[in-house]
Amino acid sequence: MEHRLAQTQTQKLILVPQFRQFLTLLQLPVFELEQKIEQELTQNPVLEEVPTNDQEEISTEPELLNESPAKEDRVSDTLQMIESYNGNLNDQEFSTDFSERDPLEAQRKRDYQQSSLTKPPTLSDYLEWQLGILELSSMDKTTAQEIIGNINDDGRLVASVEELVHAIGQDAKEIEKVLTRIQSLDPPGVGGRSLQETLLIQLRKQEDSNLAQTILEHHFDLFKRKDFHALGRALHTTAPVVKAAYEQITRLEPKPGRIFYHEKPQCVIPDAKISMAPDREEEFTIEMNQESVRELRISPMYRQILRNKGTDKKTLSFIRERIQSGLDLIRALAQRKSTIRLITEELLRAQLDFFTKGFSHLKPLRLKDVAQRIKLHESTVSRAIHGKYVETPQGTIPYKSFFSTKLVSENGTVESQKSVMEVVKRLVEHEDKAKPLTDAKLVELLQKEGIKIARRTVAKYRDVLKILPAHLRKKS
Repeated sequence: MEHRLAQTQTQKLILVPQFRQFLTLLQLPVFELEQKIEQELTQNPVLEEVPTNDQEEISTEPELLNESPAKEDRVSDTLQMIESYNGNLNDQEFSTDFSERDPLEAQRKRDYQQSSLTKPPTLSDYLEWQLGILELSSMDKTTAQEIIGNINDDGRLVASVEELVHAIGQDAKEIEKVLTRIQSLDPPGVGGRSLQETLLIQLRKQEDSNLAQTILEHHFDLFKRKDFHALGRALHTTAPVVKAAYEQITRLEPKPGRIFYHEKPQCVIPDAKISMAPDREEEFTIEMNQESVRELRISPMYRQILRNKGTDKKTLSFIRERIQSGLDLIRALAQRKSTIRLITEELLRAQLDFFTKGFSHLKPLRLKDVAQRIKLHESTVSRAIHGKYVETPQGTIPYKSFFSTKLVSENGTVESQKSVMEVVKRLVEHEDKAKPLTDAKLVELLQKEGIKIARRTVAKYRDVLKILPAHLRKKS
């Protein structure tokens, strides 16, 4: 066998530390970001909070570190890297009286705030949000919604394929295909129909898991009995090797939805505020949250120490290192702020009717489309909106609410979930109280309005709207 040396060219993504820091901060909601800033202030002595009304710039900082302007430009221009970032990293005075002009809209706003806006996200919320990123046909999207509606809080699918076929009228093979897409979503293992399948879904995403997969697929009973010797004989290997595979399996999550269990509501702090401009109807202003997210600077005292010619080299080296670390953090915070503002500006442009007229005018948006318009990578937008809120004339709203799951009507127009729920609510409000509309009848009426939807999905929307089943709404 002949051995030869050869040169090859490969492309490899390398993230500089500054960009990694930017991505980390971008994901954090305001509450966690404040904790991170507090931690940095404690650990880095050269950092301090900018005093109120102090507008001092940091443009003179590079000369403190003897950096050339070109190097400073390279470091501070990290946002340009986002465009070439390929997304391979795994991937989170405010009110007006406008809505009060319409009592129904005001009630919708209160219902929405009470029912969902201040609650932590559920597993169903998270899956629906990811669903908006998948490229699915309208029929497959409906199937996916039906599947998600039958996934319990543990992350387990509780409906059989046969039941889904009956509910949707879709072919079993097509349902299995969509289910496979759902099972590829986060958290790993979601959508499994049994403990065995839940664990297998997770193993298939891991390296060096062939033996563990074989144990689960073909020897699940022996696995449950912890019969390592019998497994060793069946697999023609030793008990210690089997035990190692067993331990790999036991490190998996039997209840993938567990991470969405919540005991108490989370603190909701908006990253931005969208408000109507005074005395200018249908004009809005955007303000970033300055009160909760403190601005930082390099301490003037340490600047003076750095300029002092009598400072020893060891101290100078330490201070330069701390200043560089502080500047990286300040830039990353500024980039986080500008990125979220950029997204907020695009949402304001795209959802102007919602901000002026209310929830019934909320349009479905795709992450991909918004990312393209503001020239950022889709994964960056995904990180930027995850777990974050914006204060608007319609209430405090999760950013992800603007990226609603879509339903396609018969005439080809796109309806958002919230728009369809508005129709369901209207139909129930005007029903004959002696003969209330069943879910099947609601499906029929929605179809007459050109909206194709499954009965199970209508039932889910009815639950969200806190509308009782037909037999409990009946009045004699």
